[in-house]
Amino acid sequence: MQLKTKVKVGNITNLSDARYCAGMGVDLLGFPIGDNIGQISFDTFLEIAEWVAGPAFILEYADSMDDEQFQKVTQSTAVQYVQLNFDQLLRLGGKIQDLPIILTTSIAEWKDIKAHLLTYNISYLVLVETITPEWAKVEEINSVINVLVPQHLIDNISDVESLPIAGILMEGSSEDKPGQKDYDHLATILEALELD
Repeated sequence: MQLKTKVKVGNITNLSDARYCAGMGVDLLGFPIGDNIGQISFDTFLEIAEWVAGPAFILEYADSMDDEQFQKVTQSTAVQYVQLNFDQLLRLGGKIQDLPIILTTSIAEWKDIKAHLLTYNISYLVLVETITPEWAKVEEINSVINVLVPQHLIDNISDVESLPIAGILMEGSSEDKPGQKDYDHLATILEALELD
């Protein structure tokens, strides 16, 4: 299946979400790897990765991850991107070996980030705005670097191709029980994005 725009689904913590998203043509899958509640272990991530083909896999970094685990995860061939916020980028950017970065940020931080685009291998900006952004500003940023916008900020998903963005961002959710899952929150949007 092909979609009208690039789609990243983050917060993937189970095989069901990963396989569903891959089958629906999602480009990027983000995994919160770690030892805290709401995260999955690196071993669980590797098990999921063995069963899923198609999307690129992203480490959604959390400050609770220690340096040893960070190096282990980022050196794995199963991880194709690292997702960081701006403070994490400044702290860890030099430790990332050849992996492209997905930077979580706001439009307000753009001026500061722009100065670092040549220093770090940043492939995407994920905007974390809570209200619909000023699309002219998003277009300006997207002309420099690929911008992903949370799906809930888009009033009409069928208009996504006319927006000045590289793609959208959505979130996975936990399973009701292993193998049992409700995909309505993903299905409605992904089906609307399906190319005819």
